[in-house]
Amino acid sequence: MKLKSLLIAMTAFVLFQNSAKAHNPTWTDGIACIVYTHCTSCHNQNGIAPFSLMTYNDVFQNRFSIAASVQAKSMPPFPASQDKRKYAHANTLSDHEIDEIVDWVNNFAPLGNAANIPTPPTYTSGYQITTPDFVGQIPTYTVTSNNDVYRMFVIPVNNSTQQSIQSIEVFPGNREIVHHALVYQDTSLIPFTLDQNDPLPGYNAFGGTGSPTSKLLTVYTPGQGAFNFAPGFGAVMLPNSYIVIQMHYPGGVSGQVDSTQIRLKYGLSSLRNVTTVAAINHGSSLTNGPLFIPADSVKTFYGQVNVTTNRTLTGIMPHMHLIGKSIKAYCVTPTNDTIHLIDIPEWDFHWQYFYQFQKPILLPAGSILYGQATYDNTTNNPNNPNNPPQNVSVGEGTEDEMFLIYMNLSTYMAGDTNIVIDTLSHFPHDASCFQTTGINNYSQLNVNIYPNPTTGLIQLEGINTIYTSTIYNSEGKVVYASTNESNAPLNIQHLNKGIYYLQIKTKEDEVVYKKIVRQ
Repeated sequence: MKLKSLLIAMTAFVLFQNSAKAHNPTWTDGIACIVYTHCTSCHNQNGIAPFSLMTYNDVFQNRFSIAASVQAKSMPPFPASQDKRKYAHANTLSDHEIDEIVDWVNNFAPLGNAANIPTPPTYTSGYQITTPDFVGQIPTYTVTSNNDVYRMFVIPVNNSTQQSIQSIEVFPGNREIVHHALVYQDTSLIPFTLDQNDPLPGYNAFGGTGSPTSKLLTVYTPGQGAFNFAPGFGAVMLPNSYIVIQMHYPGGVSGQVDSTQIRLKYGLSSLRNVTTVAAINHGSSLTNGPLFIPADSVKTFYGQVNVTTNRTLTGIMPHMHLIGKSIKAYCVTPTNDTIHLIDIPEWDFHWQYFYQFQKPILLPAGSILYGQATYDNTTNNPNNPNNPPQNVSVGEGTEDEMFLIYMNLSTYMAGDTNIVIDTLSHFPHDASCFQTTGINNYSQLNVNIYPNPTTGLIQLEGINTIYTSTIYNSEGKVVYASTNESNAPLNIQHLNKGIYYLQIKTKEDEVVYKKIVRQ
């Protein structure tokens, strides 16, 4: 009896220990916050994703596919590796968040206390650039193919003088069918003529506009809002320009209609010009070209280019097609230091981004930029459009290939590498998480801000040390960041009218959040 009692006691002790260690997350105490932060910008009623994840029932019904996707790290999509380089506004899940989701699903996805269900974010048809200086809209276009469609549309800007673009917003007319868009500016009549010669609105083109004077301004991808250039930087809009926008409509949407809008916000003429160029490309940069991948082969190509003057790099975007396997870029300085720029170990044609760095990077004169791209033209590549595989060479068609690494470059100025674009270690939580986690009590700081609402200038009281200020919009995206002296005012005149969340963080890692209203 004594032995039996001892075994029972030991078993009970082990079970108690395991239950004490176990964490059973619920929808209300954490899972909703993760979903609202990382998923719903695409998975909402008006989003590009095929189903909504706005409610507990939505997520419960899709819980098994969600668990599999987050474990495989295919969702949320952020293909660039962050092992050697961090990026601004990187929507990625932490290992802890992945474990929380998997544990929740394995524990039968409990709701938790229904009284504590957080308020979901709202996704409306409202614009992020509410007071644009220019609005252009493509003609109403009906997709007539069940294959991928790449269609160029030309919009005259009618600007008689040069302008500096601070922000660009691509606002899809039909989010369900807009997979991505490339926005160019052009001063020639070539795109306009191509448009006029096509009986339908716009004209078919892939990879480029057909004009040698076109310059890439920005890229739209699902879930992306307005693109804001780094603080103090912008893109020059030359006089009498055209906006040329390439819309990608995915297969299977024949009969659906779109009329996407472009909204521009101009900045001060003192904004530093950003040029977007394919610094490494399959033309002048290849060291083992031409770009040709024989059928049933895996082949790697290399490109390099010399940096002749000090340059400031704020963003980077690799581009390949369907048989692309991986792509990377790095810089070797004159002192033989290596600067890692981008590494996408598993290329995905359907998720292409313009990655911004957390801070601008100096590319010193005398450096060499290197690019490396691998292509898998075998049956082992599930994205190979041909079975059996066919020879593939360079071209603009989906079944052709490209090797391009676009870069946002400016002339270097002292202090550029201290500019903060976004240095957060994790994607900012949805505003509802602030309300449900008691985060406003995280710090003992007693900070007062006024006036609130404000027309642009905010005074702070209660901070006696250097602090960083980070402002999030209502979707949890960073729209402003800076380092400030104690009690220094903040100037947010450049922000659109709306509700924002201000994070104040001291060098002692004390944090406080404040809700602010920009009038």
